[in-house]
Amino acid sequence: MKNSITAMLPNDLTESKLIEISKDPLLNIIFNSVNDAILISDRNGVVLFINDAYSRLTGVEQNDIIGKYVGDVRKGAKLPDALKTGRSLRGIRRTVDKIEYIADVHPIIVNSGIIGGISVLHDITEIVSLSKKIMIYSSKMKEFHKALFFLDDVIGVSIPIEKLKKHIQRISVSDASVMITGESGTGKELFAHSIHNASARKEEPFVAINCAAFPPHLLLSELFGYEEGAFTGAQKGGKLGLFEIANNGTLFLDEIGDMELDLQSKILRVLESHEFIKVGGTKPIKVDVRIISATNKNLDQLIADMKFRNDLFYRLNVVPLEIPPLRSRPEDIPHLINHCLKKLSRKFHRTFTIAPEAEDLLSKYQFPGNVRELFNIIEFATNSCDDGMIRIEHLPVMKNLNVKSSDLSDLVRTSEKELISKALKHHDNSVKGKRMAARELGISLATLYNKIKQYGICRQ
Repeated sequence: MKNSITAMLPNDLTESKLIEISKDPLLNIIFNSVNDAILISDRNGVVLFINDAYSRLTGVEQNDIIGKYVGDVRKGAKLPDALKTGRSLRGIRRTVDKIEYIADVHPIIVNSGIIGGISVLHDITEIVSLSKKIMIYSSKMKEFHKALFFLDDVIGVSIPIEKLKKHIQRISVSDASVMITGESGTGKELFAHSIHNASARKEEPFVAINCAAFPPHLLLSELFGYEEGAFTGAQKGGKLGLFEIANNGTLFLDEIGDMELDLQSKILRVLESHEFIKVGGTKPIKVDVRIISATNKNLDQLIADMKFRNDLFYRLNVVPLEIPPLRSRPEDIPHLINHCLKKLSRKFHRTFTIAPEAEDLLSKYQFPGNVRELFNIIEFATNSCDDGMIRIEHLPVMKNLNVKSSDLSDLVRTSEKELISKALKHHDNSVKGKRMAARELGISLATLYNKIKQYGICRQ
């Protein structure tokens, strides 16, 4: 079968004609108009012609190669093999002085006889460079969208926690959708991270988004991305959506109960068809994504109120995972306190401990804000003690023994709002700035957005 270059040669070609044609000015013009590099030899491998692209690509000038045996001038050349066997060789990858190309070599066969040979070189330097950039970008993307927590980060010795850990180990081997429910502050995102890191997808992206942190139109473009010019203000080149970024990995939809019905139907279509279309696009994009969702809302009630799709619920709730409130497992409180103190000690480069009577008192508290409230209390207390020892007087509820538990919650909320506001002031108002603030606070970006909305924190 002739390739596109040999097809340009006459069918009645002979070796003598080939030599004559190689000197033809018109053929020179034609071959020099081709972007690919071309070399033509006689049946013995003696070079008859090279075009300008060949010189540019290889650095070999016509005077250096024409009339010479190709194997002597171009070490490793495969054209002699094609001339010997009569078979074409394709896709030979070569690198010369940082220039990468693919070589196809063909014998020129007329009337069952080999009269010459031709090499066609395709410059792939830019393609290889782009491929490397894509690989680097993909690697950075995976590093950026990475699950941070593991099962070992789930602190507790209580029976409910031990059961949860075993359940997570079982469900992590499958790709079934997981619905995590539980009160605010129980650590639902921590469990989502640990599920991903215990699964076969652990080397792939873990992408989290707080559905309550975006208005519907922005959440749509965040999840599915958009094409260039899709709407006013759309960035040049368009934008990747989180579904596409999470391909082969896990997408965590936090606060799924806050998602609008119209967007719920679009999520359902992705779960059913495993494909989506970008905003302003027309081409379906295939994805393989495991969905983990979470909410602290009563989805049964939302379904009854026609605020959440029943069919989507069944798609998301294949594996239900309910996180118990902290008050139902008081035996875990000392372990959580110890974990928090170690974390704060590393963060501030000083040792923090807690007096037994203070720990005992916290163990009896109901913690309506669950683990998050406990950690906030401990951090509040470490800012109040001078010698690193947390005592009863350092706990906001113990400043007055008659203070009610609800007052403790108010104090903790006030303290939390102040800490978040302070961290935000240290960074700019970009997503990167918020991410740095979240890292400084020791919380996830999704939780930070949730707290900004909860407390109505505005940047000045």
